[in-house]
Amino acid sequence: MRPHPDLSGTAPKPTWLPIGLGSLLRLVQIWMPVVGVHSWRQADTAAMARHFSQAGTPIWLPQIDWGGASAGFVESEFPLYPFLVSRLYNLMGMQEWLGRGLSVLCSAMTIWLVMRLGRRWFNPEAGWWAGLAFAISPLGVYYGRAFQAEALLLLCAAGALESLSLWRERRLLWALALSWLCFTTAGLIKVIPLLWLGLPLLMVQLTPSPQAEVESPQQILQRIRHLALNPWFWVYTATALAITSGWYWHAYQLGEASGLTFGFWGGDSDRSNIALVLNLSSWMNLAIRTGVRALALVGIPFFVIGSIRSWRIGGGRIALGGVIGLLLCTMATMRSSTVHEYYQFPLLLFSSPLVGLGWQTWQSKQRGWLVQALLSITVMISVMVLSFDYWAVEVRQRNIWMPLADTIRSELPAEARIVSVTGPDPTLLNLARRQGWLISNKKLTSERIAKLKHAGASHITGSFHWEESYRPLPKERRTMLEKLTASSSGAWIDPRQQTFLIPIEGLPKNF
Repeated sequence: MRPHPDLSGTAPKPTWLPIGLGSLLRLVQIWMPVVGVHSWRQADTAAMARHFSQAGTPIWLPQIDWGGASAGFVESEFPLYPFLVSRLYNLMGMQEWLGRGLSVLCSAMTIWLVMRLGRRWFNPEAGWWAGLAFAISPLGVYYGRAFQAEALLLLCAAGALESLSLWRERRLLWALALSWLCFTTAGLIKVIPLLWLGLPLLMVQLTPSPQAEVESPQQILQRIRHLALNPWFWVYTATALAITSGWYWHAYQLGEASGLTFGFWGGDSDRSNIALVLNLSSWMNLAIRTGVRALALVGIPFFVIGSIRSWRIGGGRIALGGVIGLLLCTMATMRSSTVHEYYQFPLLLFSSPLVGLGWQTWQSKQRGWLVQALLSITVMISVMVLSFDYWAVEVRQRNIWMPLADTIRSELPAEARIVSVTGPDPTLLNLARRQGWLISNKKLTSERIAKLKHAGASHITGSFHWEESYRPLPKERRTMLEKLTASSSGAWIDPRQQTFLIPIEGLPKNF
């Protein structure tokens, strides 16, 4: 075996720098309410945390806000993240920055683990650059402080890889147990890690040493046979699958009983779409989004360089196994992947070490001023993407929705059930900290309102300009809402004519 050389020949760089820079970027606007890109996903997570804290329900009974007059128990992934946030609420009060802070903590620990993985797979210099690439990636920054479970998921994935590598090297039983715990938790938080994390974990088992060169096919087959006869492999895999399956069976039963689900199964599930898989424009859009938001443009050539340079060594096989696993998951969930960009977030766990190796290979032959200039440009691009695509969106949505949410909190009792005219988007319900119904303005009729009133709804609320928290409302529907508000007695209207709150009692029987 020939170790992969450290091309830098320089003194070790400080570990705290990528962690500190990454944490600083993730702390920007940490005090924001749950608004912004994919606020609807964060709103459901925040609602679960709020209900866990207020109602004291156990972790196996997650609740959301859009269950109408019901308690809102919902079929969901294992709600570990919102449950942990609810414990922080119980200690320090209900403040959304606590949830974001938990994500920042998880992300900071992941930066450290990414550096360890890069060092293990390649060398210390490449590992340091890998940590920096992860720290400043716009996608990594935003979802490393979002109010959702992605940061915890990536921490578990990185922990599973690092601890399984320790087991392979030193046969430490606690390391194998930790890897199993992290892998199982990742599968509970999201189903798809079973593939994109399972494949690189398998490569760890089949790699004699991360820095060993690729073996012959006969040697690989021999390792596969040896692994198939290892009882720990089957215990690790079978128990993780059994526990994950057990949770999702329970979640299915919960959804069947309540009628509330995120659409994991059945005809309502729209994650896959073969037409999109065969559509070139879908892949182009994904490539552009990944290149800009995950790799900040500058990382693209270094990702290519690192991939080419690494494919002949064991560590590269592990990293590329993760990339291939993400590609397969993208194909299996193509519709969701094209809509929900956080499906690409786990790519950073494997692309960052490859970018780090590529950057190290390039910078070792360049002048210092050129390296510093390109690094400065990369940070500037990342901050620009974050500013325009993420931070500015949070500011705009806060200014639109928080005056209405504050009015609902102060004017309506906590047990009031309201009708949010925001389609399938629960952002407003969560901001208002109320439960109720989600309805499209297309379905807002006298008959429907009468039924909602009979079910316990007291108010109708929404925006004159936004169909959801992020989608503009067509003009003809805005006119309809303005007429509805004008026909009501006691309606509250935002002074800027942005949002409204209508008591159902104040509406005429026909409008």
